[in-house]
Amino acid sequence: MGLFYKISSQHLFKVKNEIFVKNGIPALQRNGFEESPFKGMRYGKLNANIYAYDLCRLASNSRLEYITVYISKGDSWINVFLNVFWLEPHLDSLKALKNLDGMQFHLPPNSISMMRLRIDDFKGMPLFRTMAHKIKPFYSEKGFHKRVEELSRLLELDLNNIDSFITRWYELYVPMVTNWEGEKVEENK
Repeated sequence: MGLFYKISSQHLFKVKNEIFVKNGIPALQRNGFEESPFKGMRYGKLNANIYAYDLCRLASNSRLEYITVYISKGDSWINVFLNVFWLEPHLDSLKALKNLDGMQFHLPPNSISMMRLRIDDFKGMPLFRTMAHKIKPFYSEKGFHKRVEELSRLLELDLNNIDSFITRWYELYVPMVTNWEGEKVEENK
């Protein structure tokens, strides 16, 4: 038995996914996000080492707000990415996107404006970045449960307040104008 409490990377991987499923998805759903309607999008376990979730909502003026979450085995992070697109022609419902290929929304040049919550939106020196979507170091079982609870609360708080991150996204980027499958439209708004 070691001096410090350790858990396997498989257990940590499972716990991070449980945190997102229990706290993150309901918070996003309360804010109008739903599972991406695009064909082939990810919503759950991709392989033995990655969970990925694609959620989106349609905001006013045919703006597609897109959340992508990656949970990887072997690290402590829950990576939450945000991107926004203007869709042309105008779109009234996400149902119209059903069975279209949306992979282009994840590839350059569209992915250039992807903002990682609590990382890319930070103002100030990185030295003072104390809150992140990761399980911080722990040395006991009680400490591990405390860190899991801290991450659960932070993730739920941030995703309940996703509109503040979207506002910050607009301070950093301008939405790319794309068609319904994510291909860039030359016309600028």
